[in-house]
Amino acid sequence: MPCKLLVSLVRSYRCAEEAVDVGIARLEAAQLAEAIRKKKQPHADEVVRIVSTRSKAQLRATFQCYKQDHGSYIEEDINNCSSSQFARMLKIAVWCLTSPEKHFAEVIRYSILGIGTDEDALTRAIVSRAEIDMEKIKQEYKVRLKSTVTNDVIGDTSGYYMDILLALVGNED
Repeated sequence: MPCKLLVSLVRSYRCAEEAVDVGIARLEAAQLAEAIRKKKQPHADEVVRIVSTRSKAQLRATFQCYKQDHGSYIEEDINNCSSSQFARMLKIAVWCLTSPEKHFAEVIRYSILGIGTDEDALTRAIVSRAEIDMEKIKQEYKVRLKSTVTNDVIGDTSGYYMDILLALVGNED
C-alpha cells in the first residue's frame, strides 16, 4: 500500500482547480477519519484517491474540516492510530501538501544529525527549495529546532560545499 500511495502522488492527475467545495471537503474529511481511526485497510484506496487527486486548496479545506469535525489534526490521528509504513508515508504526504516548510525543515535537520552528513538529502532539500520557500523553511527550522539552518550547515559542512549551501540558504534574520 505505501508504494501505491507514492506512485499515485508522483503520477497523479491532480485537479488544478483552485475553487474549494466545502461539501466535498466535509465528506472526504469524514472518509479520512473513518479510514484512519478504524484502521480499515480496504479504505486505504479511498485515502490514496483523495490525497492524490484533489487540488492543494481542496486538500487544505478537507484537512481544516477534519480538524473542525473530529477535534484533532489529521497528522495527530495518523500518529496515534497507526505506526505502519503506509501511515508514515501518509503523514509525510499530508505535510508536503499542506506545509512543505515543515517537511523540508525536518529533512535538513535529519540530513545533518548524527555522525556524518547525508549530503544527497541536504543538497536536494536546499537546492530544490532555495527559490521557492527557503524563508519559510528557515523560520520553521528555527521555531521547531531552536537553531538556524545557517549555523547547522556551518557546523556540519565545510569548504566550497558549505559556501554554496549558504549562498542558497541566504541570510538568517
